[in-house]
Amino acid sequence: MVTFNDLLSWGGTNLDTTGDSLVAASHKYQQVNTDLRKDGLGDGLSGKTFEAEVKARRILADDAEDLWTGLEKSGNDLKDASVTVTTINNAAHNLVTRIKDDDLEISESGEITADYKKNPSLEPVDVKSLIEGYKRERDRLVEQADDTVTFISSVYDELAKLDDTANGPSPEVVNHGERPPNPNWTPSQVNDWWTSLTDAQRQNIINKHPAWIGNRAGIPSTVRDKANRKWLEIMVKDIDREVENFDPSKKTKKFTQKGEGEYRVNTEEYNQLLARQKELHALSDMLKNDAGSHSLKNDAGSHSLLVLDNTGKHLRAAVGTGDIDGADNVIVNTPGMDTGVTEEIADTYDEDKKQARKPSEIKPGSAVNNTDSIVNEAAKTGESVAGVTWLGYDAPTQAETAEGTNSVVSDKAAKDAAKDLASFYDGIQETHHGDPHLVAAGHSYGSLATGYALRQSTAPDDFSIMGSPGPSSVDASDFHTLPDHTFAAANNWDGVAASGYYGGNPTTNPNSDFTALDTGANGPYKYTSGHSNYTDKDSTSLHNQGQILKGEKPDYVDRPSIKQG
Repeated sequence: MVTFNDLLSWGGTNLDTTGDSLVAASHKYQQVNTDLRKDGLGDGLSGKTFEAEVKARRILADDAEDLWTGLEKSGNDLKDASVTVTTINNAAHNLVTRIKDDDLEISESGEITADYKKNPSLEPVDVKSLIEGYKRERDRLVEQADDTVTFISSVYDELAKLDDTANGPSPEVVNHGERPPNPNWTPSQVNDWWTSLTDAQRQNIINKHPAWIGNRAGIPSTVRDKANRKWLEIMVKDIDREVENFDPSKKTKKFTQKGEGEYRVNTEEYNQLLARQKELHALSDMLKNDAGSHSLKNDAGSHSLLVLDNTGKHLRAAVGTGDIDGADNVIVNTPGMDTGVTEEIADTYDEDKKQARKPSEIKPGSAVNNTDSIVNEAAKTGESVAGVTWLGYDAPTQAETAEGTNSVVSDKAAKDAAKDLASFYDGIQETHHGDPHLVAAGHSYGSLATGYALRQSTAPDDFSIMGSPGPSSVDASDFHTLPDHTFAAANNWDGVAASGYYGGNPTTNPNSDFTALDTGANGPYKYTSGHSNYTDKDSTSLHNQGQILKGEKPDYVDRPSIKQG
């Protein structure tokens, strides 16, 4: 465990130097990757020899890219850690100065005392309270230092894993060929397999077997989008056929109501089928209508379909905003309770007209718009940004909570989501062209799912939550993040955020590593209130989220997690 005296001699110079060295080394592998992908290599070869050479070159290029991105990420992580170490060191010295200014003493071990003989004017009651406050501040700095050491250790663990990458993919992966990828493969292995295939094999899988790859982490985002759109077309045709052919005798039940005669209602099974049909059609129509008329203010492109899962109680989907594999800064935003494909992913109801939208009028829903708002805010200064609205889980609903099935007062749905969400983060890291600045974000119950996912992934750089009932912990080390890279926004009149139901309130808990974000009116920005308004236009809250996505420190905070010296 780090002692307070350690903090006074702490410095981030060596970490920064090591980080620079790793980033410099990554550039060598980047050049190798570029050279191996040049046209013309293998000229003069033909037949099986040519095919073997091209395949080997593709795999070597992919390995070089993995080493490039892995070294770059580790280097950037160490550079971030160096900033945190320096900040903690400054804060420790600042604390010592303030203690001495109050005529108190602090030993090398960090003990804080008062010499009443030396300073007879000191009042014991006031001094006791003052010392207790300084002790809490001292202990928080030591705890944050321990969290930072834990983070640095995880970086070196990731560096050690690069040895496996340098050894190349296993023959099992390389020779797997045009078959479904092994469900137990990691995102890195999936990417190695995809890379080993020829262009013709890849296109054949997209056309004939889109379900193999649409939801597999390690497949490039553009490919997942193509596969899922094709798979969605198949799903729509299948469910239309299923509805049309549904046994008429099982569609409705007959009831007799006293004094009002007989009447019939749809059976539960038939209603569920109709609801799923509505979801699939809504998603399909939204994507068709969105093509070429996206809501982004930059040139990143339209929305993409990165998750499509029809196997659960609810239809699951993830919608990309911009170039996920190419943008320098990427946010994955997980929404919470009552988020579904209809309304929140695809807006199927016109509030102004109080009627359902026509298929040609269905557009991206509120959850997608929230992510788009953050992306657009960050893009105002010309940053390279993209985002994902991840609904790859069964978000609890009010009705299910009342039934006691998929309840918001249970963390089961969040824990169930964690593995898939963590894999999604890892997949972005794996397929990205370089090391992205990746933000894991979550609203409401989605922040809990995000918190559990971060326990299983080291890919994200920042953790940002809005209206959170608690992300399962307030300790940054539980999320593989640095203490000054965790952020939490809590509006006035947001009872969910005030609850701290899952692991404590990250904005008020005295042990929290989270930087509490201000959501009041500041400068040209408006205040936000309530549970659902964190991305309102021209708000302080949205401005802060845009800065986090860009990798900058937010302008407006309530309480810095690490006091600045």
